[in-house]
Amino acid sequence: MNKTTLTTVMTLALALMLGSIGFAQTTFTVSATIPAATGISITPSQVDSQTNQFSAVSGTNLSFDPMSLDTQNGIYLPDHFFALDIGATGGAGSPTVTVTYTEGANPNSPGNGLGTKATATFVKVEGTGSSEVQTGLTNHGPKKMLKNLSGEQVDGSEIAGGFLRIYLGIVTGDPNATFPDPTGSEVFTNADAPGTYDGTLVISGTVS
Repeated sequence: MNKTTLTTVMTLALALMLGSIGFAQTTFTVSATIPAATGISITPSQVDSQTNQFSAVSGTNLSFDPMSLDTQNGIYLPDHFFALDIGATGGAGSPTVTVTYTEGANPNSPGNGLGTKATATFVKVEGTGSSEVQTGLTNHGPKKMLKNLSGEQVDGSEIAGGFLRIYLGIVTGDPNATFPDPTGSEVFTNADAPGTYDGTLVISGTVS
């Protein structure tokens, strides 16, 4: 067998070997389903004005008492404020939240009551603990007098990736505050009538 014949035989043998190798292909679908939110949670906390320490609040009574006179500035202030954390439950998503305040008892009547002397600050919260980042929702003030909350609606898209926190506080008049008090708000002073000032705050939410 000459060289040419040997090469031909080897090539034929290799072709037969390759022809005997099997071939298979399977396509897999890989998936994961995240459930959609089915409800909302509203968690109230009392926050110490000096330490910013949060403590749980039971019930729905958010009292700023005791109110004490700051003799240096001549205004009445509490030693705490409140934080309302509002988020989705049962799955992923962000709720659309609506807030309405209605003035109640007003010893100053026909003058201004708690709706002018207390505020709500709207922030989006992302992260937890030391990594927590708060961003003021400028479409909602981010700080408004309570009396100006009438169907105030925070859309779920505004807090996507986090949750809504609403701070409730008495007007301090501090121009250096992170979020200064809104124009037209008033502090409590000895010029105000003594007595209990109150109102109702209704918060509702929907998920879709």
